Amino acid sequence: MEEKKKAVIIGGGIAGVQAATTIENMSVKLIIDEPYLPYYRMRIEEILSGKEPEMLYMHPQSWYEEKGIEIINGHAEAINTDEKLVILSDGREISYDKLLLATGSTARRFELKGTPCKSVVLRTASDALALKEALKHASDFAVLGGGLLGLEAAYSVATEFHLPVSVIESAPYILPRQLDEESAEILSAKLGEAGVSVYTSAVVKEACCDYLLLEDGRKVPSSLLCFSVGVNPSKELAEEAGIAVGRAIMIDEHLETSYPDIYAAGDAAELNGRTFGLALHAREMGTAAAKSMMGEDITYVPSEPTALLKVGGIDVVSLGSIEGEKQVESDGDKRKTLFIKDGIIAGAVLLNDKASMMKVKAMIGKKA
Repeated sequence: MEEKKKAVIIGGGIAGVQAATTIENMSVKLIIDEPYLPYYRMRIEEILSGKEPEMLYMHPQSWYEEKGIEIINGHAEAINTDEKLVILSDGREISYDKLLLATGSTARRFELKGTPCKSVVLRTASDALALKEALKHASDFAVLGGGLLGLEAAYSVATEFHLPVSVIESAPYILPRQLDEESAEILSAKLGEAGVSVYTSAVVKEACCDYLLLEDGRKVPSSLLCFSVGVNPSKELAEEAGIAVGRAIMIDEHLETSYPDIYAAGDAAELNGRTFGLALHAREMGTAAAKSMMGEDITYVPSEPTALLKVGGIDVVSLGSIEGEKQVESDGDKRKTLFIKDGIIAGAVLLNDKASMMKVKAMIGKKA
């Protein structure tokens, strides 16, 4: 019997797991640089509410065994492209015929002028556990950046730890990539009801040990600071192996890198100058990369952005473009905002109206 070709995937996020479950008639090894099975990263704030990382797993160990997917917990140190080997930091060598780099991204942080307060990031389950421990000794909590994970962390800390919580956002309103200003104001008000103070159009001038001084003179209490200011694609492993990188690992429409038989997907990938940070695209790219690795002639075309969020207890759906003329429907609890360009529905924001998502999604691209 002919030996199966070997598919190796580095990264246990949505893109990596999706690829692993899509690949057929190949042996599959999934290398994860964490001591856990793959988990839902967008739910890690639930660890602050008392859940263990194991409660966030995508699938149990038995599921991977049934699928024939071998989980390898270890850090990929290098790629030997000549001999087609992935070298782990403990010296193990994993051979491959096809390799997928789904290495994700790391949380961005930077130094603040002045006296630094204790600071953390929130990107992994281990980060969430470290934050939970640090909160035991904090008198208040601040989040720098009004992105999704930061807002969820702020809400969880306010409701679970009952500490004064602040969110500092440099834009005029929170979640500017996903929401229009009016929807963001509703969300900010909901966060305020839970005890989260939202500072917008805010830039930190200086850190003063137990508070942050903003450029406009406002002072934000901060004995513990969480950076939520975006991510950096994890491209170092590819770059050191001589694979072409830009902002991230550069791929073509088949998800293949500059090296034959090496592919990239998810947060770590860059296609035509564009990087991706949504679960929707990670799942799509994982599927497309798997098909390319199996020899299928596919051309990946990214879907229009769709973001499903839950912030401050409110379900938020953001579809397509959020620019153009607005058409709003609201009954007090639910709110639907359509964005119209040249008579065409270009996008929508739904608050507490998740049930309408598929219907509204089908309207995008059609006449208003």
